[in-house]
Amino acid sequence: MDSSDGSTVLVPVDVSAEGTPPVGILGLLSAVDVVLLGYYPVPSQAAPAQIKHQHGSDAAERLRALKETLEPRAGTVVDELYYTHDREETIDRVADEYGCDAVLRLGPADDVNRILVPLRGGSNIERILGLVGDLLRASDASVTLFHSAEADSDPEYGETLLADAADRLHAAGIDPDRVERQLSTTVETGEDIVDRAREYDVLVLGETEPSLRERILGVVPRQTISGTDVPVFVVRNRTA
Repeated sequence: MDSSDGSTVLVPVDVSAEGTPPVGILGLLSAVDVVLLGYYPVPSQAAPAQIKHQHGSDAAERLRALKETLEPRAGTVVDELYYTHDREETIDRVADEYGCDAVLRLGPADDVNRILVPLRGGSNIERILGLVGDLLRASDASVTLFHSAEADSDPEYGETLLADAADRLHAAGIDPDRVERQLSTTVETGEDIVDRAREYDVLVLGETEPSLRERILGVVPRQTISGTDVPVFVVRNRTA
């Protein structure tokens, strides 16, 4: 995919049912390139070719309409349509094929004013902050860089992590007044992130494994994604 200097985001959409993603979240995509993945879930006992034959025209029309909705709001938009028994495997495969930096889990967001970015370590931080910078340049939103540490851990690590992340955003041209830092200590980091995410319009998470399937099965990301319905950008770890 010919990409701009910005991130490339995979947007999976179930095209077995009608519906249009909330316009608020689509407005964040103007500084990124988009791979629009229309997927049609296939029951385990059915063949993908059979479902395509029965529902292919409707699915293709829904994907076309979604692409037309996205194109005025995003950078480059390419679309793919799959009939699949395994949604996660398809997402992972297409994300790899296009070298996507992040996957967007859609959710309700009429207006995007506050973005939460939980940071757990430095291994994927450049890719995370690259996407955050793109989202901030596409909007007037503010961002909260957040680190939830175990209760018995050294708070200096979290403070240094957040300060370094804020400095990187400032160096990338983001106004310091739009960047907040929060450090928390807790016995349950997953619940802590979920509780805070409910106060925000969008969540940006970094995966800890190179596979979307392994990320979904990870404890903290799974808790966070299932515990809130806000849109979630999952930044892929492509270094492992």
